[in-house]
Amino acid sequence: MKNPLFLTLAILSLLLLAAGCISAPPGQAPSATTPVPPFEKPHYAIGIDADYPPFTYRDDSGNFTGLDIEAARWIAEKQGFEVVFVPVSWDGVLEALRDGHIDMVYSGMTITPEREKEVEFTMPYFTVTKSVAVRSGSNVTLDDISAGRLKVGAQAGSTSESWVKEHLVNIGILHPEQVFMYPDVLTLTDALMNGRIDASISDTPTQQLAIAGRPLVIIGEIPTSEQYAVAVRKTDTHLHTIMDDGLRQLMADPHWQDLLKKYGLNTQAAPIFLANNTSGSG
Repeated sequence: MKNPLFLTLAILSLLLLAAGCISAPPGQAPSATTPVPPFEKPHYAIGIDADYPPFTYRDDSGNFTGLDIEAARWIAEKQGFEVVFVPVSWDGVLEALRDGHIDMVYSGMTITPEREKEVEFTMPYFTVTKSVAVRSGSNVTLDDISAGRLKVGAQAGSTSESWVKEHLVNIGILHPEQVFMYPDVLTLTDALMNGRIDASISDTPTQQLAIAGRPLVIIGEIPTSEQYAVAVRKTDTHLHTIMDDGLRQLMADPHWQDLLKKYGLNTQAAPIFLANNTSGSG
């Protein structure tokens, strides 16, 4: 009679060989294991105005920089995703977001009721006023604007355009022919410099940098108290959550104050206000 224990061991050995669970014979390489693919971080495209210092603009080397650029990179690192910055015409930025060409707008975008109908905003991260700039020595005053004696310019698609239409055109102070819109702040400032308009209206921090080193001067501010926030599609609830959380972390971190100081946004001069103003957005 055959030994039952011997039979059991022989069967077990055959099963192990069939399953490939025993060592390979000497001189034979072990079977390769399937490599585990590396974790790929999510990528998000951020729509920006590439000429909107000190928030989003190009440095002398052509690289994107600014408060919003550095803040977005900080949040991306903390939240575990990658970002790419996409310059977009400001008067078409919401359309680009809606059509999926970009995933968010992070470029000094003001929260407004009209925009809230189309997008979801994060918590606000910065508050600005608008300002009025003119040519130095032109003797233009804020009263000249209130009296409707000037040609006024603003950036197309911005809340500066909305403010001019609501507070100067719609109530009859300016005729539509006295109002000129430009695609970006640089072109707007050039128009002021060259005399095509008599005054430009824009968000104060950006206008201060735009006129620096030129024979242009800010003669007053408009107390709109606009709040900037990041805009995402209403359906992108996860992206909204991580950007909102990222902003809260950043603004509670000492790095936030360092960024504000770096871009000259931690101090505000006492403004001279344009009379008869109601708040608006930029």
